[in-house]
Order: sequence, then structure tokens, then C-alpha cells
Amino acid sequence: MTSAPLTDPALMLAGGPLGLAGGVSVFDGLPDAATCNALAVEAHNAYAESTRQECYEGDDAEGRGGVPRRALQTAPGGAVQDALYASPWLHAFLAAQCGLPIVPSGGRGSYSYYVNPGDFLDTHLDIDTCDVTLITVLQDETDPRARSGGLAVYPSRLGASLSHIRAAPEVGLTLVKARPGQSIVLLGGLVPHRVEPLDGGQRVISALCFRATL
Repeated sequence: MTSAPLTDPALMLAGGPLGLAGGVSVFDGLPDAATCNALAVEAHNAYAESTRQECYEGDDAEGRGGVPRRALQTAPGGAVQDALYASPWLHAFLAAQCGLPIVPSGGRGSYSYYVNPGDFLDTHLDIDTCDVTLITVLQDETDPRARSGGLAVYPSRLGASLSHIRAAPEVGLTLVKARPGQSIVLLGGLVPHRVEPLDGGQRVISALCFRATL
């Protein structure tokens, strides 16, 4: 008796180039400096309309989505981010990294602002429509050697229950601390991750979600 072939694109990402490398990678100059600068200006201008998100009683979801504990500001993207999100070259780049066609999962991305001491986003997997996340760092006043504001990921614990990771948060942890002008490509539906609490300074990112297709 043979098992059925694996046909779920989100799960198939584990066998692609990025998945085999741990599901997370940092790229310099993605996007180019002019676009990064324009995104930073747009994010700064959008901050006045941002919404505060605070949740200290998360649902401790085991799988994708859920309501992780958090404290941060968020704002919807604008024309600059929209153009990047729709760029065929970006879709092709992500497809090459992931080993499957990659398309936007929605019409618009967002900006996230970690601005107050203690701002964070707790351990989670991304929602079902967000298989791949592009996180572009636009501003970072934190110490590059410190955990503050960094992305904690668990590339060696794909498939582990989130409750086990929460119970032993240092086991298998890798801290990814991208700097302004760099982007993180993350298989957010497969790799458990969180944003470490902010300890001084501020950190602003652009976040774009994509889904894998066949």
C-alpha cells in the first residue's frame, strides 16, 4: 500500500531550496535602496493612522494562525508597498527561493512598528493564506548584537507543536537580526517564529504575505 502523493503547496515548501535550508534567509538589497527608502518614508507617513495592537491573553493555538500575544502598532501599506507587492520580478525571485510558484495572498501588505519598551509578537505560525513572508527592515535603532526586536525562529523544529516550543523556548532557537535595507524571507506557515521584546530604540518593518501554488 502506497501513501498518497503530497500535493499541499504549503507543505511542499519544506522540500524546496529555502525549506531545505531551514525556512528562513536574509537578503541584502532586497528590494533596492531607492525602494527601501521610499518604503521607509511611506511607513513614517502612515504611522499617524496606525492602530495599537495589544493582546496579553493569547489563545495558545497549536497550528497556523490563532491569536498570539502581542504589543505593537500596525498600519496598512500604501502605493509604494503595493507596487512592490505586485512586482513580477519579486514573485519570480520568491519562486526561485521556494521551489514553487509564489503569488500575493491579498491585495495589500502592512507596516509594523515596534516602538514602546516591551513591544513583541509571541510564538506562532502564520495564517493559512500566508505561506511565505517578506519582512523588510526599514528602521532599526536596536543594538545589532542584542535580541531586542529580533526574529526568533526554530528552523530545526519544523512540525513541532507550538506548546512544546513555548515550554522550551531556547531549544533550537536561531535569532535573525536583519538590518535596514535587508529583507527576511520566511516560510511563516512552517517555521515557528516570534519577535523578541523591544529593549530600547524602535524597529519598523514592511510585511508582505504570499501563498504557494502548484
